[in-house]
Amino acid sequence: MVDKVKMTGLREMGLAFKELNNRLQKRIGRSAVSAGGRVLQKEAKAQAPVLKEPHPHRKPGTVRAATRVKAIAKRSGSFEAVVWVKGIGTKKIAAFKQATGRNSSQNPDDPFYWWMVHFGTAKIPANPWMSRAFDSKKLEAAKKTADQLGTRLEAEASGVGRTHGKVK
Repeated sequence: MVDKVKMTGLREMGLAFKELNNRLQKRIGRSAVSAGGRVLQKEAKAQAPVLKEPHPHRKPGTVRAATRVKAIAKRSGSFEAVVWVKGIGTKKIAAFKQATGRNSSQNPDDPFYWWMVHFGTAKIPANPWMSRAFDSKKLEAAKKTADQLGTRLEAEASGVGRTHGKVK
């Protein structure tokens, strides 16, 4: 379930991007990809299913609240945004087990079940909310990424030649 959008026609920005040093490339690239990822995250949160009936082991909005975005720099020099549902972590699971003596699947703050909702199970039909969010906002996210990249490149270009600190 890896969906990607490949942008073309950004040759000039790409050439300008290659002229920057490595640190600036990472900072600007991560910023641009994060901007597009936030568009996808916002839509994924909006499309995330919310519990309709009360349940003792679930809180409404747990999956929605745990939806995150992260920009990753790849070894090839490219960047990608990852939108996922973050679990609660081993320390919180251990603390819950210690405090209640119950299994962590009964923790109402743990969204471990998100993939069952998204992909479905033998008895529950799939509700691919994350895929729908990507499909509906992928072009807007790509545009936001390109806009942010252009904005950051212009800002860096205007700062070239400027000195920082005291000049003697």
